Amino acid sequence: MEKIPQPVIKRLCMIYQLLNEMFDKGHMTVSSSELGTTLGVGSHNIRKDISCLDGVKSGGSGYDIVNLKNAIAQKFGFENQKAACVVGLGRIGTAFLEHAHNITSEFRIVAGFDSNTNRIETIKTSVSVYPAYQISETARRLNIQIAILTVPNTAAQDAANRLIDGGVKGIINFTDTNLVIRKDDVFVKNMDVTGEMRMLSALIRMDMNNSITM
Repeated sequence: MEKIPQPVIKRLCMIYQLLNEMFDKGHMTVSSSELGTTLGVGSHNIRKDISCLDGVKSGGSGYDIVNLKNAIAQKFGFENQKAACVVGLGRIGTAFLEHAHNITSEFRIVAGFDSNTNRIETIKTSVSVYPAYQISETARRLNIQIAILTVPNTAAQDAANRLIDGGVKGIINFTDTNLVIRKDDVFVKNMDVTGEMRMLSALIRMDMNNSITM
């Protein structure tokens, strides 16, 4: 399989989400300029990104939304539902379990983990929950590929190690810990809320001083 740069993968995933929204609204075709305007990307870059897909061509009225959506899904395996889990069942983790049914059909939360046995015994959820020491065994048994990590910072690395030992390939990291990953086939996305708030604060301040360049 040819290598696709991560920025291109990110844009194609954004395009996929946009196509789903457009299809739900009854749209059948879309042009590269429409996609580019919505995503803040030049239409040339959009066409170049789409050229990474197999068998997708633009007609006179643009791209067929269903065909383009299916091509992206096939390229990245979105048609195969992936099992996911939540590690750390505090307020954030519990919120994910409570709204597990609202997650897109491409993913299914099949397990929750926490080191606090009292929490596991009292939590009310339709998702099966387990003690943290069973992460590796359970992840392997349920073929969990993606994990949402919401544990305290001090427990993050150990939890990540257990997940990786259980065969998990992707971790969404809601902690402030920079995880050390020693496997090239394991990927981490850091959800740095504090960092994003700092960035927004900086943008607001610079805009007030007219010091932003685009």
